[in-house]
Amino acid sequence: MAHMSRNLARTLIGVTVLGLLAVVGTACASDGDVAAPTSTPTDTSGGGDGLSADIVGLWGEDAAGTPHLEFTSDGEVRGSDGCNGIFTTYTVEDGRLELAQYVSALKACPGVDSWLRGVRAAELDGDVLIALDATGARLGELSRAN
Repeated sequence: MAHMSRNLARTLIGVTVLGLLAVVGTACASDGDVAAPTSTPTDTSGGGDGLSADIVGLWGEDAAGTPHLEFTSDGEVRGSDGCNGIFTTYTVEDGRLELAQYVSALKACPGVDSWLRGVRAAELDGDVLIALDATGARLGELSRAN
């Protein structure tokens, strides 16, 4: 009987460890594995959804080691800081894009400038997206992809 109890205890410990590994694995998922919230950009600028339509598409270059953001018409933003995948949502407020805080992996990436992770707002200047931090300071820019 003691032998059966020992086997049961080992099985329970094994199942618990597998469950913990599943939770940790989910927390370290890549940006493609992040569940997308349901969101639609709203334009409160009074000018219709012109900015919402203009922002849709890829900004920067979608290549390894380069920062980029891709805005969808349903309010999602996916991209990379050049190393880590990022995901968030956006709305349009008074002619400016407001981005929610990113969901992102945090891998160490020697030689990669991760300025893009600080973006909380953006403005358009023709085919250039101007990235701003939460205070409105300019962090950098991304050109519209062809």
